[in-house]
Amino acid sequence: MISTDGATSGPPGVTGIEDGMSAASLAQAVVTATPEAVVVTDAQGVIRLWNAGAERVFGHKASEVLGQSLDIIIPEKLRKRHWDGYHKTMATGHTRYGDKLLSVPATHRDGHRLSIEFSVALLRDDRERIVGISAIMREVTERRNEEAALRSRLAAVEKRVAELEADPAARLI
Repeated sequence: MISTDGATSGPPGVTGIEDGMSAASLAQAVVTATPEAVVVTDAQGVIRLWNAGAERVFGHKASEVLGQSLDIIIPEKLRKRHWDGYHKTMATGHTRYGDKLLSVPATHRDGHRLSIEFSVALLRDDRERIVGISAIMREVTERRNEEAALRSRLAAVEKRVAELEADPAARLI
């Protein structure tokens, strides 16, 4: 939990473990070790946490993105829509996505398009004010491409079946 003076304590639902590791240390170890991209932005959309998973997925080192706008991974044509929703969430304290898994395009450091799935959590201070958003993301480009190829193949088969059904003579072959 982030306090108003910037100090941290263990997150709710986390306790230390028997070897003396504190709850806060345990939470930090999870963020550090997870292969998923974990990104935290403040209320203005400035990146405040960028783990090794985010480095792997997006190609940017933490030292390059900390303090930068989230625009670094948002495709240009989607930025207005993203920021409209982001600022509305910051103002209202509510996200319409709740606990849903979201799927969106993103941009890698080298410019190629990624498909990512992610969930978000609103981060609140001790007074319950929203101070930022965390996102846990997984890169799913390969799976999305495979799904698109399967849909294309299915459409071709369905077209061929329709052609065969429309031509009674073709059924005998």
